[in-house]
Amino acid sequence: MAEVLVVADDLTGANATAADFASAGLRAATASAATRADVVAGMAARFDVVVATTDSRHASPEEAAALARAVVRTGWPARLVCNRIDTTLRGNVGATTEAVADEVRRLAGARVVVLCAPAHPTAGRHTIGGTQLLDGRRLEETEVARDARSPVRTSEVAQILRQQTGLSAALVPMATVTGPAADLVAAIGSALADGVQILIADATTEEHLDRVATAAVAASAGQELVWVTSDPGPCSVAMARALGLTRTAQGAPLLVVSGSATELTRKQLRQLVAERGAAVHRVPVLPGSAVPDVEAAVAVLGSALAGAGGDDIVVFATVVEDADVQPTTAEDAARIPRSLATAVRRVLEEHPVDGLFTTGGDVTAAVLAELGSHGLDISGEVVPLAVAGALVGGPWDGLTIVTKGGLVGNVGTTVACLDHLRQTVELDRRRVASARTSHRPPPPRTKETRT
Repeated sequence: MAEVLVVADDLTGANATAADFASAGLRAATASAATRADVVAGMAARFDVVVATTDSRHASPEEAAALARAVVRTGWPARLVCNRIDTTLRGNVGATTEAVADEVRRLAGARVVVLCAPAHPTAGRHTIGGTQLLDGRRLEETEVARDARSPVRTSEVAQILRQQTGLSAALVPMATVTGPAADLVAAIGSALADGVQILIADATTEEHLDRVATAAVAASAGQELVWVTSDPGPCSVAMARALGLTRTAQGAPLLVVSGSATELTRKQLRQLVAERGAAVHRVPVLPGSAVPDVEAAVAVLGSALAGAGGDDIVVFATVVEDADVQPTTAEDAARIPRSLATAVRRVLEEHPVDGLFTTGGDVTAAVLAELGSHGLDISGEVVPLAVAGALVGGPWDGLTIVTKGGLVGNVGTTVACLDHLRQTVELDRRRVASARTSHRPPPPRTKETRT
C-alpha cells in the first residue's frame, strides 16, 4: 500500500503536491484517475505517495464527490489520506472534503477528523482568522473573484466549506497556533472532545503548519481517530512528518534473481555479500530434484522481502555453494526457470521491489514472461553484455532492471550491476512520475487489502 494517498482536483496541483512530498524524501507519483480510478492501486504498490487527479475542479459537487470516493476506495489502505484543494479555494472544496472523510470513515471503521489548513506559505497564500489571503489580499479582492468557471466570492474558509457540506467546523486561530505547544494541544483536544469534524487552522509559515499537525497527532493520541487533511499540499506534508511517514518510508529493496549454476556466478554473489552486505537465500527445491518448490520458494522469498528495507539487497539463487550444483535432466532444466519465475511473480504481487537484477539467460526470459513484460526499454550497458533498462508493458511496467548471462563479466561485475541499479533507483525515488489513464491494470491484491 501507499503511505499517503492524495485526491487532487486538477493535474497542476497534483504535480505540485507530489513534488512537495518528493522533497520530503518520499517517492511520489501522480496518476490520472479522472476516468479510471483503478490506476491508483497499481501505483500504490510502487510509490510511497500517490497523488490521483480527478480533474473535477469545475465538475458538479456530486460528480466531484463521487470521483473522490472512488479514488479513496481504490487506493485504500493508506496511512494518511489527503484531499488536495486549490490554494485559492476554487472548486468543490466542501463536497470533496466531506466525500474523502466519509469514505475513510467507512473503510477505517473509526472516527475521522479533517485538518483543513489551506495556507501555502511559499506561494503567498496565508490563512489568518480563518480568512484566506492571496499575497495579503482577500480572495474576493483578487482576480479569482472573476474566475469564469469557479468564481470565489468570499475568503472565509468556514463559509466556503458550508456551501457544500454540513460537517461541523472549528477554527484554530493564529494566537493559539503560535502560542505554547501545550496550549495548542489542549485547544485541539478540547475541539475533539466537543465532536468537531473539521479543524480549520491559521498559518502563515510552514512552521505553523508543522506545529498544528504535530499538536493534532498529540491531541488524538490513544483515541480511535483517523486524521484526514484538506489543503493545497503543505499541511499534508506536515501531517506526514507528524505521523513519522517521512522517516519510515525509505523505499523497497533490490531483488537479485539468480538461476545460473556457473562458478563465476557463485563468486560474483559471494563478492556481492562481502562488499554490499547482500542477504542470500537459496531457492528451496523439490525432493530429489533441482526444480524449485514453488510454494516453499514463495514463503522464503516473501519472508525475506517483508523483512528488508529500502537499502537492502535480497538475493534469491538456485545455486549458492558448490554443493548446490546437481546433475539435471533436460526436462528439469526447462522447468527450473519457469518455476522460479512463477515464485518471483507471486511474491512481487505482495512485496514491491525498487529494482530487479537477473542473471542467467533462461531465468531472465522466464521472469520477464511471468511478469507480463513485452520487453525492455534499454538504457545502456553497465559492462559489456550486462544490460540496464526498464520493463515495458505488464503490471510491472517501468520497473528498473539490470540483466546479464551467467558467464558474463568478472568477480566484481555483479557488484557493479547492483551499484548501477542502486544509482538508478535513487534517482527515480527523487523523480515525480506521472501515470496515464491508459496505464496497465493493477496486479492482484491480497484479500486483506481488498475493499
